[in-house]
Amino acid sequence: MILMTEHDVAGRPGAPGSGGGMQPPSLPHPAGAPTPALLPAAGLPPGVRLRPYAGPEDHPGMVAAGNAWRTAMGFLELVTVASQDTFYANMANCDPRTDCVVAERDGAIVGYSRVEWADARDGERTYAAILIVAPDPDRPAVIDALFDSAEARSIEIAAGQETDRPRVLDAFSPGADADLIAATERRGYVVVRRGYEMVRPDLEAIPDVPLPDGLEIRPVRPEHLRAIWEADVEAFRDHWGASDGSEEAWARFLADPLADPSLWRVAWDGDEVGGQVRSYLDAETNASTGRLTGWTESISVRRPWRRRGLARALLADSLRAVRDRGMREAALNVDAGNETGALTLYESLGFVVHRSEVIFHRPMPVAGAGVASAEQGAEGAAEGGARGEAQGGARGEAQGGADR
Repeated sequence: MILMTEHDVAGRPGAPGSGGGMQPPSLPHPAGAPTPALLPAAGLPPGVRLRPYAGPEDHPGMVAAGNAWRTAMGFLELVTVASQDTFYANMANCDPRTDCVVAERDGAIVGYSRVEWADARDGERTYAAILIVAPDPDRPAVIDALFDSAEARSIEIAAGQETDRPRVLDAFSPGADADLIAATERRGYVVVRRGYEMVRPDLEAIPDVPLPDGLEIRPVRPEHLRAIWEADVEAFRDHWGASDGSEEAWARFLADPLADPSLWRVAWDGDEVGGQVRSYLDAETNASTGRLTGWTESISVRRPWRRRGLARALLADSLRAVRDRGMREAALNVDAGNETGALTLYESLGFVVHRSEVIFHRPMPVAGAGVASAEQGAEGAAEGGARGEAQGGARGEAQGGADR
């Protein structure tokens, strides 16, 4: 599972940081398109402005800026315009026309923010800010301006909703993004969860792990797809940051441009899906990075089939499948606090941590009160932080993600 479950960050349409001095390619606003209205923002450097998301014509620039950031932060996977198109066409609890803001300098996109809300398993309603800003000398100022915009929009959305759930703001960052982490902590957010991108650096000596009795792997057929997806959603309902079971998520699943059912390993017990690993290859990213990485992702086992070695058997078979397709390494994402012990399982099969991710919480400020100071936010967030860390001791994109 990907802890940061959103396409903006992780690379895939719903299957979930500083350095280098890299500059994103200059991709100006399309010729002939109307110029979107400017948004007010304090402290922006000369030549930088914020404006509303203009639609799919922004995707090439957003992807270019995002991939410059991902490369600088050490991501193994990049994002394509096709996957961005799919994700933005099938969103739940987010309307990018009102909830996404773009930062640009002289017509070239240098970053963007997006907000979405969700009802969490633990009873909270979360309002998540996704911020992606390419490496740039003025990056801290751009992050602050986008953060201000995202928090203000989250408060505005919350003010228009009726709910008895406690409301919290979420923020996300790669562990290597010092600028974004500093901006988040200044606003009073505290860490509640961590995740890792892991890699198995070779595909030699893969263990032969038999399936548990009564289960079999079958070729994936079109009529199986809904059952496979629903089994994955059900399995992750037990985890922190449970999977999105909306019809928009189902549409993203069907439209995923990287989906390759010939690589999937789905275990059936009669007419029930017991568990699955939905591996995929990203030829475009591999060509860009010069690596041959196969992704063994969307690993899930439903409750009745747990503690029988099913995940280990499916993952071992998936490693052989990507190896047989010419890959030289395998990668996946995991919630460090996954309640089923996924991290230990992956380490036992040869995966090692490549990079980390962090999720932050803070209480939702009262509408009209503005953004709380770091001191106020930290005091109020302490209870949420303790709760989150306690859960982690016992979710991600995982799971299957992509804008995060």
